[in-house]
Amino acid sequence: MGRILRCVVLSLVAATSAWAQDLSAVERQVDALRAQLQEVTDKEAALRERTQQLDEDLEPQNVERSVATVGTTDARALRDQRRQQLERQKAQVEGQLTSLASSRTRLEAAIATAEAEAVRLRAAALAPKNTPPAQPEATALSTEPGARAAPAVKRRRNTPRSVKRVRRSRPRRRVAAQ
Repeated sequence: MGRILRCVVLSLVAATSAWAQDLSAVERQVDALRAQLQEVTDKEAALRERTQQLDEDLEPQNVERSVATVGTTDARALRDQRRQQLERQKAQVEGQLTSLASSRTRLEAAIATAEAEAVRLRAAALAPKNTPPAQPEATALSTEPGARAAPAVKRRRNTPRSVKRVRRSRPRRRVAAQ
């Protein structure tokens, strides 16, 4: 009798520690995902600032000012070259922003999933150990002896139903006899 009791206690302790280990692993995963999300957010902020700077540099007077110190016979070609360079940089930064936005969305979804898993594990750890898992009502009803089967779902026919029309007429007037 003592051996059985010890085995039961040891199995309960092992199960509890396994749940705690799973929970701590999930919590570490949530923390790591949040750190990654923070890094992505910081990169996005830096790239947005870079986009604003490039927009400012693309203004005609700023392009003119940036090539004014270079001596050339064809200043117009130099300005066009500088403008194209800035536009390529801006397109590259916007591509990086798009990539980071999709990464942020993916990380937010992963964090939500991991947090839901942590909540589920906490609930499982706090739930009473000797109760069976809950079954849906239809399954529970069908497994009980003497229980009636769940009612079948009626399907609608694709053919139109015949509709009985009620003809409503005006009330008849009585003609007064003279």
